[in-house]
Amino acid sequence: MEASILEALLPPEAGVRIQNVALERSAVIVELVTTSATAACPRCGGPSAAVHSRYRRRLQDQPCRGQPLRLALTARKFVCSRAACRQRVFCERLPELTAPHARTTDELTDTHRAIGLALGGEAGARLAATLSVPTSPDTLLRRVKAHAGAPDPPPRYVGLDDWACRKGQSYGTILIDLERRTVIDILPGRDGEAVKQWLTANPQVEVITRDRWPAYIEAATAAAPHAKQVADRFHLLRNVREAVEKLLARHSTAIRAASADVGARPIDATAGNEALSSAPPAPAEPRSKKAQHRAVQRRLREGRFRQVKELTAQGHSSRAIARRLGMNVKAVLRYRRLDQCPNWAPGRTSPTQLDPWATIVADWVAAGNRNTADLHRGLKSQGYRGGYDAVRRYVNRLIGSSGRPGRRDPDARPRPPAAPSARKLSFRVVNPKPESRSARVLRRLRERNPKLDAALALAEELMAMVRRQCSTPLPVWASKAEAAGDTDVRNLAVSLMQDAAAVEAALTTSWSNGPVEGHVNRLKTIKRQMYGRAGMALLRARLRHKG
Repeated sequence: MEASILEALLPPEAGVRIQNVALERSAVIVELVTTSATAACPRCGGPSAAVHSRYRRRLQDQPCRGQPLRLALTARKFVCSRAACRQRVFCERLPELTAPHARTTDELTDTHRAIGLALGGEAGARLAATLSVPTSPDTLLRRVKAHAGAPDPPPRYVGLDDWACRKGQSYGTILIDLERRTVIDILPGRDGEAVKQWLTANPQVEVITRDRWPAYIEAATAAAPHAKQVADRFHLLRNVREAVEKLLARHSTAIRAASADVGARPIDATAGNEALSSAPPAPAEPRSKKAQHRAVQRRLREGRFRQVKELTAQGHSSRAIARRLGMNVKAVLRYRRLDQCPNWAPGRTSPTQLDPWATIVADWVAAGNRNTADLHRGLKSQGYRGGYDAVRRYVNRLIGSSGRPGRRDPDARPRPPAAPSARKLSFRVVNPKPESRSARVLRRLRERNPKLDAALALAEELMAMVRRQCSTPLPVWASKAEAAGDTDVRNLAVSLMQDAAAVEAALTTSWSNGPVEGHVNRLKTIKRQMYGRAGMALLRARLRHKG
């Protein structure tokens, strides 16, 4: 490569000239010499033209076509011309090319910093080696932490939230500029002291969005009394759901009764009877017990098939039919696709690899053994060539699902579903799903308990206020909650009225803590990439990076 071409790629004011270019096996070596006639003393700033001596500096630069590029720079030492200066001899600086005492150019330092900001230390070092700019993980992290970044304008609209350094043990606070959607800083602790100091140092803040953590309320009120505080709407909905969960937890007996009632109610009381009454007369019973069992299974299957067809014609969904008939949803879907009832010959056995050892396996099961791995090893020693899974399936069919010898009961019905928990029902209040079983249990529960229904209606009204679906003033809603007489709803109203200004702002303004929650998720991702070993300085640098 021509030296003139490489020289054109150097910074125009670098003050260096290419003297020679050499291509070695592992790198490209470019020899440089300085060209400026004078140099400024770093202590007093006075110019000097008196050359004391020369020395060699070796710098690493951006790679050239995949090969590492090394600069061999011949620099000079000057004698300070001012007698009063304590610096007698100094080295000339090359600020356009590299920093004092650095071993890499500024461009390569920026590349290393970008890799460290994106990937961290270990992963960044592996990528740097692949890109022919090798360096150590510690160097990457050191350059990330040393980067001050571009100064941001003073924020006016701030969002804050807590994040876990170690969950349950130590926490921090993240500050977000809501106007620019960028991270301002991360502070240690969530007791509000660091937030109070930061707000005191930034009196220009006009809006503060936050959750309803008492320490943040106290810090914002004390350090920025002029700023408007806005409660987070997501946390308001969460407060409502938690209050509803406490409310429903006091009605566990009623929930179980409503669940049993929903499970016992048929979709159509006449559907099953009509299907059975329309069945053709049964043929004469066969003589053998096995044949009788097959005939019974066949009639039951045909009856279920007709019931599925009848209920499908009436417009019921597959899940509703499965619940009514105690069937699997996939079986219902198969029946709905077929024109006639399939004949699978229930009870028919097909030959297996274990048939020659059937007596041995039966005796092994009758002796109370259940370790199929031992059985498989014993059969292998006797000439069995099949796999372990075939032995396991054969034994499971033999002993049944109960773990005791004997086949499964073909007429066994599935267990009725358990009653939904208070937590699950509380989510159905916040996020209704009318077709779900928990929603039907909740409707039945509210039909039976008018007082509970009134309390849940108040919770739904508050959620509609948060979602801007109704415009009821907060004091009016609080007076309704007080008159309702339910303890949990009344406690929720008292808690909201203690932070009434921030809650009213959340109900009427467009400010939200959503950007803060997004950056908290980003913080967690970066922290987990570094396996939780990152300090505050490194986390702050990577979070403030906008790349």
